[in-house]
Amino acid sequence: MKKESTKQRLERIHTAATNLVSQRDVNSISIYDVAKEAAIAASTVYHHYPNIEALMYRLMEDIFEDFKSVLQNAIVPEKINHWSDINRMIEQGFVTYYNNNPLVQRILLGQHTYASIRHADAQNDLVLAEYVEEIYRRHFVLPELPKDVNIFAIALQVADKVYSMNYRENGSIPPEMAREAITVTEAYLNVYLPKMLPRQPLINATN
Repeated sequence: MKKESTKQRLERIHTAATNLVSQRDVNSISIYDVAKEAAIAASTVYHHYPNIEALMYRLMEDIFEDFKSVLQNAIVPEKINHWSDINRMIEQGFVTYYNNNPLVQRILLGQHTYASIRHADAQNDLVLAEYVEEIYRRHFVLPELPKDVNIFAIALQVADKVYSMNYRENGSIPPEMAREAITVTEAYLNVYLPKMLPRQPLINATN
Protein backbone atom coordinates (compact mmCIF):
# COMPACT_ATOMS: atom_id res chain seq x y z
CA MET A 1 0.00 0.00 0.00
CA LYS A 2 1.33 3.42 -0.97
CA LYS A 3 2.31 5.54 1.99
CA GLU A 4 0.08 8.55 2.60
CA SER A 5 1.79 11.87 1.88
CA THR A 6 1.86 14.70 4.39
CA LYS A 7 -0.45 16.70 2.13
CA GLN A 8 -2.99 13.86 2.01
CA ARG A 9 -2.78 13.40 5.77
CA LEU A 10 -3.40 17.09 6.38
CA GLU A 11 -6.35 17.03 3.99
CA ARG A 12 -7.86 14.17 5.99
CA ILE A 13 -7.36 16.09 9.22
CA HIS A 14 -8.87 19.28 7.78
CA THR A 15 -11.84 17.42 6.30
CA ALA A 16 -12.48 15.64 9.59
CA ALA A 17 -12.36 18.92 11.54
CA THR A 18 -14.66 20.62 9.04
CA ASN A 19 -17.16 17.75 9.26
CA LEU A 20 -17.17 17.89 13.05
CA VAL A 21 -17.66 21.66 13.14
CA SER A 22 -20.68 21.35 10.85
CA GLN A 23 -22.26 18.87 13.28
CA ARG A 24 -21.29 20.03 16.76
CA ASP A 25 -20.57 22.96 19.03
CA VAL A 26 -17.07 24.02 18.06
CA ASN A 27 -16.09 24.43 21.72
CA SER A 28 -16.75 20.75 22.38
CA ILE A 29 -14.37 19.42 19.72
CA SER A 30 -10.97 18.06 20.74
CA ILE A 31 -7.91 16.83 18.88
CA TYR A 32 -8.97 13.30 19.84
CA ASP A 33 -12.36 13.84 18.21
CA VAL A 34 -10.66 14.97 15.01
CA ALA A 35 -8.31 12.00 15.10
CA LYS A 36 -11.23 9.60 15.50
CA GLU A 37 -13.18 11.27 12.67
CA ALA A 38 -10.11 11.12 10.40
CA ALA A 39 -9.30 7.53 11.40
CA ILE A 40 -5.82 8.63 12.29
CA ALA A 41 -3.71 8.51 15.46
CA ALA A 42 -4.14 11.48 17.80
CA SER A 43 -0.35 11.74 18.01
CA THR A 44 -0.28 12.32 14.26
CA VAL A 45 -2.73 15.21 14.55
CA TYR A 46 -0.70 16.63 17.45
CA HIS A 47 2.41 16.38 15.29
CA HIS A 48 0.88 18.97 12.95
CA TYR A 49 -1.20 20.99 15.42
CA PRO A 50 -0.32 21.50 19.11
CA ASN A 51 -3.97 22.13 20.03
CA ILE A 52 -7.45 22.39 18.55
CA GLU A 53 -7.23 26.19 18.32
CA ALA A 54 -4.20 25.94 16.03
CA LEU A 55 -6.11 23.52 13.79
CA MET A 56 -9.18 25.78 13.62
CA TYR A 57 -6.93 28.76 12.91
CA ARG A 58 -5.44 26.88 9.95
CA LEU A 59 -8.92 26.18 8.58
CA MET A 60 -9.83 29.83 8.88
CA GLU A 61 -6.78 30.87 6.86
CA ASP A 62 -8.38 29.16 3.85
CA ILE A 63 -11.68 30.90 4.61
CA PHE A 64 -9.99 34.30 4.71
CA GLU A 65 -8.55 33.59 1.27
CA ASP A 66 -12.04 32.68 0.07
CA PHE A 67 -13.33 36.07 1.20
CA LYS A 68 -11.29 37.79 -1.51
CA SER A 69 -13.07 35.69 -4.12
CA VAL A 70 -16.42 36.44 -2.47
CA LEU A 71 -15.74 40.15 -2.98
CA GLN A 72 -14.66 39.73 -6.58
CA ASN A 73 -17.59 37.51 -7.51
CA ALA A 74 -20.17 39.66 -5.74
CA ILE A 75 -19.59 42.73 -7.89
CA VAL A 76 -21.54 43.05 -11.15
CA PRO A 77 -20.15 46.27 -12.70
CA GLU A 78 -22.99 46.81 -15.18
CA LYS A 79 -25.51 46.85 -12.32
CA ILE A 80 -23.73 49.56 -10.31
CA ASN A 81 -25.69 52.79 -10.57
CA HIS A 82 -25.10 54.15 -7.07
CA TRP A 83 -22.39 53.48 -4.49
CA SER A 84 -24.96 51.72 -2.30
CA ASP A 85 -25.20 49.03 -4.99
CA ILE A 86 -21.63 48.03 -4.16
CA ASN A 87 -22.45 47.77 -0.45
CA ARG A 88 -25.53 45.67 -1.22
CA MET A 89 -23.66 43.32 -3.57
CA ILE A 90 -20.86 42.79 -1.05
CA GLU A 91 -23.20 41.97 1.83
CA GLN A 92 -25.37 39.70 -0.32
CA GLY A 93 -22.21 37.90 -1.40
CA PHE A 94 -21.09 37.32 2.18
CA VAL A 95 -24.53 36.16 3.33
CA THR A 96 -24.64 33.60 0.52
CA TYR A 97 -21.16 32.40 1.43
CA TYR A 98 -21.98 32.18 5.13
CA ASN A 99 -25.19 30.27 4.47
CA ASN A 100 -23.35 27.71 2.36
CA ASN A 101 -20.48 27.15 4.81
CA PRO A 102 -21.28 25.69 8.24
CA LEU A 103 -17.62 26.01 9.25
CA VAL A 104 -17.70 29.76 8.71
CA GLN A 105 -21.03 30.12 10.48
CA ARG A 106 -19.95 28.26 13.57
CA ILE A 107 -16.49 29.77 13.93
CA LEU A 108 -16.97 33.35 12.73
CA LEU A 109 -20.61 33.92 13.66
CA GLY A 110 -20.97 31.52 16.58
CA GLN A 111 -19.50 31.76 20.06
CA HIS A 112 -16.08 30.27 20.69
CA THR A 113 -13.09 30.80 22.95
CA TYR A 114 -10.40 31.09 20.26
CA ALA A 115 -8.79 34.49 20.83
CA SER A 116 -6.31 34.00 17.99
CA ILE A 117 -9.14 33.55 15.48
CA ARG A 118 -11.00 36.63 16.72
CA HIS A 119 -7.80 38.65 16.32
CA ALA A 120 -7.12 37.19 12.87
CA ASP A 121 -10.68 37.96 11.80
CA ALA A 122 -10.30 41.60 12.81
CA GLN A 123 -6.97 41.84 10.98
CA ASN A 124 -8.49 40.20 7.92
CA ASP A 125 -11.28 42.79 7.92
CA LEU A 126 -8.62 45.47 7.47
CA VAL A 127 -7.17 43.58 4.51
CA LEU A 128 -10.60 43.05 2.97
CA ALA A 129 -11.44 46.72 3.53
CA GLU A 130 -8.57 47.67 1.22
CA TYR A 131 -10.13 45.50 -1.51
CA VAL A 132 -13.53 47.05 -0.82
CA GLU A 133 -12.17 50.58 -1.04
CA GLU A 134 -10.46 49.69 -4.30
CA ILE A 135 -13.82 48.52 -5.70
CA TYR A 136 -15.48 51.79 -4.69
CA ARG A 137 -12.66 53.86 -6.19
CA ARG A 138 -12.82 51.87 -9.41
CA HIS A 139 -16.36 53.11 -9.95
CA PHE A 140 -16.65 56.38 -8.04
CA VAL A 141 -14.59 59.42 -7.07
CA LEU A 142 -14.52 59.24 -3.28
CA PRO A 143 -14.23 62.24 -0.96
CA GLU A 144 -11.42 62.51 1.55
CA LEU A 145 -11.92 59.75 4.11
CA PRO A 146 -10.77 59.51 7.75
CA LYS A 147 -7.11 58.57 8.17
CA ASP A 148 -7.42 57.14 11.68
CA VAL A 149 -10.13 54.57 10.90
CA ASN A 150 -11.06 52.49 7.87
CA ILE A 151 -14.77 53.05 7.30
CA PHE A 152 -15.04 50.02 5.04
CA ALA A 153 -13.56 47.72 7.69
CA ILE A 154 -16.04 49.05 10.23
CA ALA A 155 -18.91 48.49 7.79
CA LEU A 156 -17.82 44.86 7.33
CA GLN A 157 -17.61 44.39 11.10
CA VAL A 158 -21.00 45.99 11.72
CA ALA A 159 -22.64 43.66 9.20
CA ASP A 160 -20.97 40.66 10.83
CA LYS A 161 -22.33 41.76 14.22
CA VAL A 162 -25.86 41.72 12.79
CA TYR A 163 -25.30 38.29 11.23
CA SER A 164 -23.68 36.91 14.38
CA MET A 165 -26.43 38.17 16.69
CA ASN A 166 -29.08 36.42 14.62
CA TYR A 167 -27.05 33.29 13.95
CA ARG A 168 -26.51 32.74 17.66
CA GLU A 169 -30.22 33.16 18.31
CA ASN A 170 -31.69 31.36 15.31
CA GLY A 171 -28.89 29.21 13.90
CA SER A 172 -29.21 31.04 10.60
CA ILE A 173 -29.23 34.47 8.97
CA PRO A 174 -32.89 35.28 8.24
CA PRO A 175 -33.52 37.24 5.01
CA GLU A 176 -34.91 40.18 6.94
CA MET A 177 -31.72 40.40 9.01
CA ALA A 178 -29.57 40.17 5.89
CA ARG A 179 -31.59 43.12 4.62
CA GLU A 180 -31.09 45.01 7.90
CA ALA A 181 -27.33 44.52 7.69
CA ILE A 182 -27.40 46.28 4.33
CA THR A 183 -29.52 49.08 5.78
CA VAL A 184 -27.22 49.58 8.78
CA THR A 185 -23.98 49.53 6.78
CA GLU A 186 -25.40 51.89 4.15
CA ALA A 187 -26.50 54.32 6.87
CA TYR A 188 -23.02 54.24 8.40
CA LEU A 189 -21.22 54.73 5.07
CA ASN A 190 -23.63 57.54 4.23
CA VAL A 191 -22.04 59.57 7.03
CA TYR A 192 -18.84 59.71 4.96
CA LEU A 193 -20.04 59.20 1.40
CA PRO A 194 -22.32 61.85 -0.13
CA LYS A 195 -25.61 60.62 -1.51
CA MET A 196 -24.41 61.38 -5.03
CA LEU A 197 -20.83 60.48 -5.88
CA PRO A 198 -19.33 61.32 -9.28
CA ARG A 199 -18.54 58.29 -11.41
CA GLN A 200 -15.01 57.60 -12.52
CA PRO A 201 -14.49 58.94 -16.06
CA LEU A 202 -13.51 55.52 -17.39
CA ILE A 203 -16.72 53.99 -16.01
CA ASN A 204 -18.79 56.78 -17.54
CA ALA A 205 -17.08 56.27 -20.89
CA THR A 206 -17.96 52.59 -21.01
CA ASN A 207 -21.62 53.01 -20.08
